[in-house]
This record gives sequence, structure tokens and C-alpha cells, in this order.
Amino acid sequence: MGKEVRSFHENIKRIFMRFALLPVASIAAILLVMFVFLWNMFMVAGNRKDNTEISEKLSGIMDNYISMVDETAQIVAREGLSIEADDIYPIIYEKTAEYGDIGNYVLLSSDGSVIFSSKDYAPVFITGQEYLNWGVWRKIRDNEGITSVVLYEGNLCVTKGIYQNDKLFRAIVYIIPGEVISSAVGDKGRYVFVTDKNGWIYASNTKGLRDSFGQIRDELFAKTGYIRSGTTTYYSYMTDIPGKNLRVYTVNDVTGSIRIVIMLAAVIVVIFTAISIITVKSTEISSERLTKDIKKMADAFEEVQKGNLDVSLNISSSKEFQIIGNDFNEMLGGLKNQIEQNKELEHNAAFFQVKQLESQFNPHFLFNTLDNIRFMAKIDEKAADKMIVSLSGLLRYSIREIREEVTVREDLDNLQYYLNILQIRFNKRFSYSIDVSEDIMDCLIPKLLLQPLLENSVKYGFAGREKLNVKIKGYLLTGQLIFICDDDGAGMDEALLNEIKANLNEPANKSSHYGLYNINRRINLMYNGSAKLDIMGKKGEGTLIRITIPKKKG
Repeated sequence: MGKEVRSFHENIKRIFMRFALLPVASIAAILLVMFVFLWNMFMVAGNRKDNTEISEKLSGIMDNYISMVDETAQIVAREGLSIEADDIYPIIYEKTAEYGDIGNYVLLSSDGSVIFSSKDYAPVFITGQEYLNWGVWRKIRDNEGITSVVLYEGNLCVTKGIYQNDKLFRAIVYIIPGEVISSAVGDKGRYVFVTDKNGWIYASNTKGLRDSFGQIRDELFAKTGYIRSGTTTYYSYMTDIPGKNLRVYTVNDVTGSIRIVIMLAAVIVVIFTAISIITVKSTEISSERLTKDIKKMADAFEEVQKGNLDVSLNISSSKEFQIIGNDFNEMLGGLKNQIEQNKELEHNAAFFQVKQLESQFNPHFLFNTLDNIRFMAKIDEKAADKMIVSLSGLLRYSIREIREEVTVREDLDNLQYYLNILQIRFNKRFSYSIDVSEDIMDCLIPKLLLQPLLENSVKYGFAGREKLNVKIKGYLLTGQLIFICDDDGAGMDEALLNEIKANLNEPANKSSHYGLYNINRRINLMYNGSAKLDIMGKKGEGTLIRITIPKKKG
């Protein structure tokens, strides 16, 4: 089954809704995506910028403390047992002057005895005998001669062991003041954590996001990106400070922002739903109003198809449709008068003229033309106007022209109206050329001789073809007028061609292909058998129709 054809009213309504709702929905979706994208971009960029600043500042601080420990270690190794506090304090004061706190610099013997301390005390975790193989002391022994950073019991320490003859001789433990690291964290607009690589928190600007042991939560540990913790969503960015055993986390709570995005999306959906409802209602009313006249015309043509010629069109909404309505009424009036006259005519030529007139007024052709006009009215107003003018010209020519014969020039002028409609209807799929000698332009030919030839090419030439080209030629040869319609369309097989040729000479049409039969019958009646129609063609290569009639000067 073929695809169901919708009514013009339904098509107009769909077009209104498509062009009203789709742009709104697309713009709203694009704006929402852009908003989320830009918000995410700026949030992530700000987070990483803060993280980089803190990491670089901490790295500088730690480099300074490590440098201090390395310099003092050289003095301790050189002075040996004669080392004095006065040998070390100048370096400590110099390295810590910018921080306002010299920290606790502790020099110890290999058995944990304090040689001296810058704070006049040493914490138990570096002096107690039970700690000599754990914590800070283990870090010193495992990193022989290497300056290391260790976080132990909430104290951030820089440590180094001084060895003589492969034995631990002295140990330096510098306990960094907490305020120095806290000042590096600063007052950022997000959560900041400074931890060791095991997740133990040394400094932060919040009491949250840590477990009961003082470590950063497992969800955040060594993670970068969006993280869900309970009912809260975070964006976390983590940086390792090389060689310092430290990590910096900067964390944004984005739960509120996500809620705003969801609310914004919900508002957009509500607004779009309201717009959709209003649009559906308004398009229903508008399409009903705009297609009222088209429906009148469609109903009228359907009545004509059924054989009812007592219909009329009264249209006053627009000039173009009014012209069609008036010409339709005139057409039916003329057709009814002609039918009445035909009842009294017995001459075959007069009878055929009426049949030809009826075929030219085929309601299917008019209905199809109007069907194209209804679409073009929304897509291209100028093209629709041109189709209406061309259709009106065809109707006027067929109805008002009472002569049996017209000049070649007049029939070509009428043919141009039909070509205009075909050109708009098929666009680039249809092309044509007309080559008629100027010396026959004033010769007389049967009215509407050329148009049926073109109709036949279009009707059968497009079968299975994307494009069609038609050539119309006319010239004088040995006192005869020759007209040729040549197309490159679908053509026909040999059996069908022979059937049509045989049927042309029958006294009555025995084939379903009545168009060419009627043309041949008409010219033979008008010229008493001195005219003829020839047809040639081949499957897939097109069809050529040639008409030969006697020359008759106008």
C-alpha cells in the first residue's frame, strides 16, 4: 500500500508546529547545554588554578625547609662531636625568617638522645625508645642519607640521617610549624586538604570529608573528577607534590549547582510544555482558517470527479484564490454549455472537440496543481503565485478560446503556462527545450495540440527516473508542419509500443492509453486523414512522438 496522503489542513498544522516548536526546543536545549558546559569549564578551571597555586606554594616552602636540613646536615657531618647550636642557628634563622616561626629543629644521636632543640624540647615520638624503629626513625633508617618528608601523629617533619662508616651517627628532625602550611592553604572558596600519600590529613580549611581516623574519605582518596558521597556531589582535583610525600586536594561541593541546573531544566520543560499546548491550540485555529478556501476547492473538484457539475466556488479571501474560483466557475459553466450543445451535434469533429475539452479540464490535473500550490504557499510565495497565474492562464485559454484552430505562437504561449507549473513542481528534476522555426509561428494548428504531447512525456517518462528532459521541435518540410516531442524518460518495451501503434488506427480505442489515441483521432478528423501521429521508443531510452499536419497559413 502507498503512503497515506494527509490533508492540507493537517500538513499546515504540522508545518506550524514544526517551525514553532522545534526551534524553541532546540534553542532551549542548546542554551542549557552551553550553560552547563560553561559552568563546568569555569568551575574546573578555577579549581585547578587554586590547586596549582597551593601546590606551587607548598613546594616552594618544602624546598626551603629541605634545603635548610641539607645545609645543617653538612655542618653536623663536618663538625662531628664538636658541633654547637651556634653553628646551626644562623642557617635556621635565615631559612625561616619569612615565616615568623623557626619551627622545632631537633638534632639527635643514633640512640634518640637530644643533642639540642630549637624549641628547648623534643616530642616523645622522636625521643621515646619505643619509637626508635617506627614512624620518623623508620623513615630515617629506610632512606639512608636521603632527606625525606614524613607526616606522623599530625606533625609534618623533614628528616635526614647522617651516617659515618655506614652507621647512623646523627639524625635531624625538623617539625614544620602548622601555621606555615595553613597559610599556604589560605582562604579559598572551596575545600582544600594537604595530605601524605596514605591520605593522612595534615592541613585543611574544613573539618568535613574525613573519616574517624583523620584520613581523607575513601571516595576522594587519589581521585580527580566528579564524586558522589552520600547525598552530596563533589568535584575533586588532586596534585602530587614531587619528592615531598604530599598531596593537595581542592574540592568543590557542586550539589547546589546541580540542583540549580535541574531546576532550570524543569522550568524549561514546563515553559516548553505550556508553549506546546498554546501552539497546538493556535495552530489548530490558524490552519483551519488558512486552509478553509483550499478545502472548498478540494471539495468542489471532488464533486466534479463524481460527475456533479452543479457546484460553484465563492472565494473572497485572497486575489489568487479568487481568480481560481472564478475561472473554475467559468470552466464548469462553459463545460455544461458545451455538453448541452454536444447533445445536438452529430459531426465527429465537434464531438471530439468536446471530449478533448473534457480531457484538458481533467479535475485530477487541477487537483494535483492545487496540491502543489498549497505546499509552495508556505515554502515559496513567489513560486506559488507564479503557479496560480499559470493555472489561470491555462484555464482562460481553454475556456475562453472558442476557435478550433490557433496559431503556433498562441499554442506555444499556452504551453509555456504548463511548463511553468511543471518547472516549479519538479524543480531540477525536469528540464525542457523548445526549438520551433520562426517561419511557422503564424501557421494554424489545432488548439491544444502540443500540451497533450508534453503531458504524455511527463506522465510516463518519470517512471523509475529521477530526472526528465523533454525537447519540443517544430519545422516545415515539403509543405507539411512537423512537431516532435522527444524525451529521455523510461520509454517502453517493444510489445507495448506495437500495441499502441496498432491501436492508433482502430475506429474505437481498445487500449488504456487513450491520450495518444485521442490526439491521432482528432487530427485525422480535422484534416480528413491527411495528418498522422508516429511513435518511437525503447525501454530505458525514452520516447519520441511526431505529428505531421498540412500547412495552413493564419
